[in-house]
Amino acid sequence: METVKRIKTVRLRTFFLQYLLFLSLGTILLLGVLLGLFALSLASNAVLPANYVEKEIAAFTNRLHSSPTVTPDMVPEILDYAIFTRKGELLNGNLSHDKALHLWEMTQQGNNQDFYFYKMVERGQEIWIFRYSLTPQYASSLLRSFLPNPQLLGVLFFIFGILLQAALLAALFGRRLSKKMAGLVEATENIQRENLEFTVKPSGITEIDNVLASLDRMKKALHASLQQQWELERSRREQISALAHDIKTPLTVVRGNAELLQETAQNEFQREYNGYILRSAEDIESFVQEVIDLSSMQSRSSRQKTLVPVAAIIEELELHLKALSAGKNLYTSVQKENLPPFLYIDQELLQRGIINIIANAVDYTPQHGSIVLLVRGDDSAVHFTVTDTGNGFSPADLKDAANQFYRGDQSRKSGNHHHGMGLYIAQSAAQEHKGNLSLDNVSPSGGAKVTMNIPVVHAENDRSSRDM
Repeated sequence: METVKRIKTVRLRTFFLQYLLFLSLGTILLLGVLLGLFALSLASNAVLPANYVEKEIAAFTNRLHSSPTVTPDMVPEILDYAIFTRKGELLNGNLSHDKALHLWEMTQQGNNQDFYFYKMVERGQEIWIFRYSLTPQYASSLLRSFLPNPQLLGVLFFIFGILLQAALLAALFGRRLSKKMAGLVEATENIQRENLEFTVKPSGITEIDNVLASLDRMKKALHASLQQQWELERSRREQISALAHDIKTPLTVVRGNAELLQETAQNEFQREYNGYILRSAEDIESFVQEVIDLSSMQSRSSRQKTLVPVAAIIEELELHLKALSAGKNLYTSVQKENLPPFLYIDQELLQRGIINIIANAVDYTPQHGSIVLLVRGDDSAVHFTVTDTGNGFSPADLKDAANQFYRGDQSRKSGNHHHGMGLYIAQSAAQEHKGNLSLDNVSPSGGAKVTMNIPVVHAENDRSSRDM
């Protein structure tokens, strides 16, 4: 495991200052472009300066005083005006009636406190009133009709440009920050998956690299702790396995001698006591074998999975089902539905788990009862379901029957001695294949129903998941 490589880093505040700097430079550039376009429009006379209307009014006023007659077509198109009598009667103009009357009221009151300026010119019995604003205008009447004035349009473009570049820069810097954070995300995901054999990749940002360095130290400490736990667990399993094997030797001697004693002449009490010894020896031997099987299953750190024909698995299970049921005259049935041709499994481990389920069902099924093994496939998994006609699971059994050493609450009495290992071994086998074990009761018969669900995994997918 390597430590975080030291590279040239910047602080997170510097990273955000870069964003602000780019935003500021972009704003200045945008302002310069808009001002340049405005100056170009003025130079090409596409946009008229703010005092252009005042000049037009002054020039037209001279014509009013010098021309004997003035017709509407002589008024410059850009001017807004209305003609009144001295009594305030509207004679003509290019403003609507309401706007013209408002124009007269504003000039009579001497009030210029709105968006417009007003100029009144007397010509004989007529009073000409012009309305104008000191803002740039388009030279084209069509643009004046459909667009806001150039000054307002420039402000709108400026606001839109700032928002657009802020969004683009935020997306760009957000993507950069995500790339900088990728190493942090990868490190946390690896630790979550308990994969501690990875190299922490530096981000180039001081604060993030400090977090990565802390994660790297935590990874090393966690690796050391887990390694110690693994060693202790391995040692414990080896000791239990060795102890179980050591017990089997004297146990075999005890059982053998008890069997020899059974063949000698004994009175009634001796045969009874000798029977106790044999039954207890068989019970201990069964328990020791379960411990050896469980220890063997847990000690294999890397399961050897291969593609196994489903038909071969079912054939082997059917043989065990018949053999285990023969002594109690049980009716057995094996049903198959929608099965894939192969499963990528550890065949020995999987079959051991299912056989434990079958043996458990046989033990709790009364004479002349029935046991059904249903193997059903779907798009994601293969389901091995064993149902029996026994007393079923109690509520406590449904919750805890798959726990190690669980002996039940005596609601399923069969006369057999159980050590709480069978369903636990089955559950462990299912979990080794990324599956699970579920317990239920069959309605309406009330018998037990145990299902082992094994996901359908292809060999290449399993290898890629282990390599991550």
